[in-house]
Amino acid sequence: MKYVLTTWGIAALFISGCGPSDKERTLSILNTEADRWDGGSEFAPSATDAYGRPVTVSISKTVLDYVLEVRSNGPDGLAKNSDDIVVNRSKRHGKIIEVTAEAGEKLTESGTIGVIKGIKKGIVGSGSGKEKDKDKKKDN
Repeated sequence: MKYVLTTWGIAALFISGCGPSDKERTLSILNTEADRWDGGSEFAPSATDAYGRPVTVSISKTVLDYVLEVRSNGPDGLAKNSDDIVVNRSKRHGKIIEVTAEAGEKLTESGTIGVIKGIKKGIVGSGSGKEKDKDKKKDN
């Protein structure tokens, strides 16, 4: 009797499956696909999920990063619902360094020009009282 129960238990294990589930296989596929991404603004997926459907990819650009989303529509095949399986990656795009350097140069340039104008205004406007009176008479 013991032998029969053990045999049935092993048979039940094989029938129900002892390997990874479709969800686990899809997650592995999505991670492998995301690892192929070079961090750029374009990426063409080449994989299908464990359900036989192609995976979809979207890339968005934030201030600092490109963000990759690799998505499987899950067992029901419908996009953007609760059974979807999603993997995300992000990589710096380097544009912020260029923009920051350019902004810093403009800020420094503007600040320097403002200081020079302020100094000139202070020098020109800082004459004696008689010179100021002459300037007022000229304006009238």
